[in-house]
Amino acid sequence: MKKMIDEMPINKRQGFSAGVVKAGLWFYSSFTFLILIYMTYHSLRERKDILGNTFGKPAKLTIGNYVKLIMEDEFFRYFANSVIILVVSLILLIFISSFTAYGIASYKFKGKKFMRIFFLIGLMFPVQLGIVPIFQLMKQMNLINNITSVIIVSAAGISMPVFMLTDFFSKLPKEIYEAAVVDGAGEWRTFFKIMFPMASPVVFSVCITSSVTIWNQFFLPLIFLQQDANKTIPLLVVKYTKNLFSTIDSAMAVSTLSTVPILIIFIIFSSKILDGVTAGAVKG
Repeated sequence: MKKMIDEMPINKRQGFSAGVVKAGLWFYSSFTFLILIYMTYHSLRERKDILGNTFGKPAKLTIGNYVKLIMEDEFFRYFANSVIILVVSLILLIFISSFTAYGIASYKFKGKKFMRIFFLIGLMFPVQLGIVPIFQLMKQMNLINNITSVIIVSAAGISMPVFMLTDFFSKLPKEIYEAAVVDGAGEWRTFFKIMFPMASPVVFSVCITSSVTIWNQFFLPLIFLQQDANKTIPLLVVKYTKNLFSTIDSAMAVSTLSTVPILIIFIIFSSKILDGVTAGAVKG
């Protein structure tokens, strides 16, 4: 009885903290949703109406801003470039990070602890710090104004994926690997048929979180893609947000179109993020 009484204040504090966190998340989510609705609403209005009657009843709603964006400004060209960069970068990032994480977690070698710390430290240094030598390297490889340069640099951001996957692979029971060896499976077959599928929750989590970063990437396309034919969605957004007084209608439309695809993906696979985070709790 005494033990129950001693634990009650702690449980109450935990309940209060959880309530505060939930309230904060609900407030943030609601605010973000309202911003998206506000942005979509103004994207259906004409520029004069937005500037002259911002909070009043609109004169009319029209899809003219979207038609102009798609037909005259070649939105789908920018969209296609962003999709190609996103898909190819994710494929390379997942395979490179999963191979690296599996090697670090499964094998014993000198410097193993250093390798884990190395990738952890990598989270502290953004790509902007090394952009000058990276630019020179891409220039020597004739990859300037080529989306391949953005793909290579984006796929090299494996610090967080390696950290998450290493933690997962290191906590898998050793009996799984031993059973595969007894069945005659080699290293490649063990990885692709057993280990990699088991890591699918973490892989999904990495894909979703990384896709947001890659899709919204502005700095790399700005540096490496100087021709309009190769530019991406974030650069198109900047084109219309430089002078909002003259392009606010188009800015709202392009911002909405650039947000919706990644938002849909995030909503569909949001449960996978939690699965990926909790997957690291596997006990050996």
